[in-house]
Amino acid sequence: MIDWCGGKGHLGRLLARQWKVAVTTVDSDPALCADGRDLAARAGVEQDFVVADATLPDTCLDRGQHAVALHACGHLHRALVARAAPSGLGALDVVPCCYHLGIEGNYRTLSRPLLTAVSGDDARMAVTEAVTAAPRQLRQRDREMAWKLGFDTWRRLHDDSDGYRRFRPVPAAWSRGSFGEFMQLMARREKVAVPAASDMDELERRGWQRQREVMRLSIVRHAFRRPLEVWLALDLAVRLEDDGYAVQLRRFCERRLTPRNLLISARLR
Repeated sequence: MIDWCGGKGHLGRLLARQWKVAVTTVDSDPALCADGRDLAARAGVEQDFVVADATLPDTCLDRGQHAVALHACGHLHRALVARAAPSGLGALDVVPCCYHLGIEGNYRTLSRPLLTAVSGDDARMAVTEAVTAAPRQLRQRDREMAWKLGFDTWRRLHDDSDGYRRFRPVPAAWSRGSFGEFMQLMARREKVAVPAASDMDELERRGWQRQREVMRLSIVRHAFRRPLEVWLALDLAVRLEDDGYAVQLRRFCERRLTPRNLLISARLR
């Protein structure tokens, strides 16, 4: 059995113990693989680890094997699905995640060309949920968004810009201090004037106002979130069917455990 992009091999170790099978866990991170070997030795299971880039065509997939992939991100689960038939895999159980990763430009369907154009940002929408996040994490997310929008408000005033401009990722530590400290750090990095202390309260207020507007507008987008995720999963399922597999697409757990709960099960006919 192949545990695809399995990290420390928690899933593979469970399957090795319960199903009494030998498992090979593939992951690109040597540190995770090293930790996984220690855990497998303690558990007394037959589990090997291979440090490899799962996107490369020569990554170990042998004929007749059963591959499992739990929450393998975008390009990683697509690589497994695309290589299943050429490698002669006998079975797959894939739980996709982070569909947008690895997309350059528009999403390229694996099954067949379609008229529908789905961009990387569109695919990201399929996974923009916070079902399992703690209240503290949600408050932190809201504050980070409001403060970034507060800075964007200041930048527009400073450079006379009408539209939102992206900027590099902001270190999480910058949002743990005061809003004034955040604005100073952002202004220096983005090379704009630092706001006066007397302007900070108004800029923060406007940032929170825009954050509430963004969250209300996102309600409309989120109505299409699950249908888009199902569409992306169906593309994988149809590719496997076209390649000669009998395929099932179903939920494997409740949404409160993980919103990424679509399981693609494929067996070679």
